[in-house]
Amino acid sequence: MGSTSQLRQLRGVYAGGVAAWALCLVLALVQEDGSARQIVFLLGLLAVFLVLLLWSTWCLWEAGARRSPDRPAGPANTGLERS
Repeated sequence: MGSTSQLRQLRGVYAGGVAAWALCLVLALVQEDGSARQIVFLLGLLAVFLVLLLWSTWCLWEAGARRSPDRPAGPANTGLERS
């Protein structure tokens, strides 16, 4: 249970990083004061944080899929059977 909460925290950090680097990239492009090297660097950071965000989301998805056999799956297990 502790690992999923840590993954959720990491996903929040990665999502914040994606938002921060995207904002920096947009500001550099709009203000036109960023060099090509700076733009490429910001794109690289954005790509890294996007990959980490997708990875953490996938890990959380897999953790939920591993627990799903314990839960009822669909309308067949709702207790509303036809007579």
